[in-house]
Amino acid sequence: MVRKEVYMDGHERGDVVKYQQEVFLPAMARFQAHMAKFEGTDLKKVDPILNVDWKGIIALFHDECCFHAYNEAQSLW
Repeated sequence: MVRKEVYMDGHERGDVVKYQQEVFLPAMARFQAHMAKFEGTDLKKVDPILNVDWKGIIALFHDECCFHAYNEAQSLW
């Protein structure tokens, strides 16, 4: 039987906020210079200007829809 549990990710904790502000967001800003951008209503791709020894970065993100796929299920196998 499936039992509902409450999950708290702690994204508002002080140490997590500090990490986000001081480590994660500055790193993402540096990475963003290596990523393509999509601009305008037609989402035209604008490639980054890279030095010869730099490589482009393609960021892969996920959403949480797959984690909620069986939320309404009464039983699982």
